[in-house]
Amino acid sequence: MRSRYAVLPATDDRARTGPADALQRCCTMSGSLQTSPLLPAVAWQGLRQVHVLQSLTDERLAELAAQCRWQHLALHQTLEGAYTDQRLYMLVQGGLRVSSYAPNGRGLTLGEIAQGVFFGGLPQQQVGCTAMPLVVEAGVPSLIASLAHEDVEALLMNEPQVLRAFIGRLSDLAVALARRMVDLGTLSVRSRLHTQLLERAERAGIDQGQALLAPAPRQTDLALMLGSSREEVAREMSRLVRLGLLRREGRNLRICHVEGLRVLLEEAR
Repeated sequence: MRSRYAVLPATDDRARTGPADALQRCCTMSGSLQTSPLLPAVAWQGLRQVHVLQSLTDERLAELAAQCRWQHLALHQTLEGAYTDQRLYMLVQGGLRVSSYAPNGRGLTLGEIAQGVFFGGLPQQQVGCTAMPLVVEAGVPSLIASLAHEDVEALLMNEPQVLRAFIGRLSDLAVALARRMVDLGTLSVRSRLHTQLLERAERAGIDQGQALLAPAPRQTDLALMLGSSREEVAREMSRLVRLGLLRREGRNLRICHVEGLRVLLEEAR
């Protein structure tokens, strides 16, 4: 019997969009792809996007792909179980953000998860230390693979290069969290917004001193990232527009003078 996840023929335009796109289409059709021998042949190629797994052979990646649970998240959909179910999650395609909310409704985005990065996987003895609930939300449509805790332990025990990459990622994460804490504790909301816009400009690409953020970040999302209110963000964004540093272009936001924004940040420091 033919699999409903059969790989599309090469003549189909959709087959030329890459393995991660093909996997995401399968997840969209089915809601999620569970562990199955009928996983599409492109599954292991999707795992090739994960930085800590890049030392593995194609055969080993194929074995891992069959062990994974595959999930597709639509825009703004939350991922259930991350940081509580001990599974290790890997973002194959898309972008996620991790936030926490207080009982009064105030929230803070702790960080963003980029494509190719792993997260979650807390061992049993540390689960109780997660005092505040963490919410993982898709900033764009995203494809996620996850491994059970025992499969992760076996992977790290048997693949020294993966273990080294894993430790390196944890070190990078510690540095990023420390930098975030320093920014929250020492910079004003205005300067934190400037920093965030500059980081997004770098990711989007700077061309002739300008950068186009497409789509424009939502003010509520920026407020969560900055630990401020939407009103504070709106006021400063309007000020930057008046200064000629920002310009709204439909659903996009253009940073018209990246260096000028950087000068404002340096002056505030």
